[in-house]
Amino acid sequence: MPARVAPLPLTPPAVITFAGPRDRYQSALALQEHAALSLLVTDAYFSPGWATTRILGRQFHRYAGVRHHPQIPTTRVKGSWRATFRAVLARFDKRKDSAHFAVADRLLSQIAGEEALRRGAPLIAYSYYATAAFEQMRGSGLPRILFQVHPHGRFLRDLFTQEIAKVPEARASLMEETEMSPLFEENDRAFEQADAVICASSFTRHSLVEAGSKAPAFIAGYGVDAELFAPRSTPPSGAALTIGFVGALSQRKGARYLLAALAGLPKGSARLILYTRAAVDRDLIRGFEDVEVEVRGGLSDSALAADLKHCDLVVLPSIAEGFGLVILEAMACGVPVLCTTSTGGADFIAHGQDGLVVAPGSTSAIHEQFVWALSHRDQLFQMGQAARRKAELHSWAEYRREFFAAYTSAIRP
Repeated sequence: MPARVAPLPLTPPAVITFAGPRDRYQSALALQEHAALSLLVTDAYFSPGWATTRILGRQFHRYAGVRHHPQIPTTRVKGSWRATFRAVLARFDKRKDSAHFAVADRLLSQIAGEEALRRGAPLIAYSYYATAAFEQMRGSGLPRILFQVHPHGRFLRDLFTQEIAKVPEARASLMEETEMSPLFEENDRAFEQADAVICASSFTRHSLVEAGSKAPAFIAGYGVDAELFAPRSTPPSGAALTIGFVGALSQRKGARYLLAALAGLPKGSARLILYTRAAVDRDLIRGFEDVEVEVRGGLSDSALAADLKHCDLVVLPSIAEGFGLVILEAMACGVPVLCTTSTGGADFIAHGQDGLVVAPGSTSAIHEQFVWALSHRDQLFQMGQAARRKAELHSWAEYRREFFAAYTSAIRP
């Protein structure tokens, strides 16, 4: 882990840009708390009145409610309705590589670059929104700081290409990933222009090094709302081992390896609960129709937190993950997590003590842990209690402290 650096006495306010309620606005809030937020450039952001109104119906209330933070005033935000319109069109398009997303990203990037230049401010740009802004700022002498959301695009393309050769059934799943689309290849140039990089995990930093980045990289690991994701006090009571998976069941998240590991267990000994709003890729599950899978979709955060407490184990066997917020969310609920070294969980989970960490792309590694769990459910519950204690160390307040320390380190000459 990088050395912790004390904030500078006078830290210049920065422009920061990303779309939607990314990371629950915690990065922007980290700047705001230290009087270091010059401007947040985003798409849709609502005032308290609009964020709380129910006049326009439940759907608008849900949309606006999450695109507001009570501690970030609208006077510190510049929205783009053009970018919002494009993002909405992309949702109707229902493709990760929608051209509307690419246009919306570039619109935000251009606005952010203009504002940074106009204000003479450093820019912190999340990876999708960095390239155009960084090009605008070239030669200005203003710091250009990249927040690398996911592992580097070129690194991922190489990894996914190898994975397709290894698991042909996963081709459609992996080709849908944003990084495989030519529309987003220009994002690869951002790290070449960045003066510094902030990322949420050692794995993401590793991907940058592998892609040839020379810029200093600082890690600020994400946090969790330990009150919303409150701990359980009693173990699950189901006869079968209940395994939870949160998110789209994709090969990027190790779907085929997970299903194969489950298929190798005695029939009826385990079941998978899939918490997702995405359609299930039939190619990915072909051959594993006998695996017991229950799909639960459309749950709110509070409903998900309550439901996760019925799981013996939550799994995220990703082959590549920028962090994996569900890891901390499950741990905060007192549920142990099985993840891979290609996730943020590898930075803080002690294998066998407060969770399980295995190599990515290995059915046998996952299966071995499931076999152990079947005969050690009491120990698994105790592991979950330890996981809760570990999660409490990773609050959003701690993330903000680390993010601000990374920012001040990044702008030092």
